[in-house]
Amino acid sequence: MSNWSFEGMGEFGSAADADRWAKRQGLAPQDVRITRKGDGVELEVRRSALGDSGTRHDDRRDGRRNGFF
Repeated sequence: MSNWSFEGMGEFGSAADADRWAKRQGLAPQDVRITRKGDGVELEVRRSALGDSGTRHDDRRDGRRNGFF
């Protein structure tokens, strides 16, 4: 288990779908964790890659958290 803190970004139908989404967001492979969940996968992103570490969970300031498309 890593010492990094990850935040869930959602579930995808396949690892390939999750990987494509992460690449569109410009995330480095080491900042992404994809794990099987039921029939699909769950994508998590390292908090330090979100750009707004140290903020409250529901804080929507100008970090990566509200800039994903």
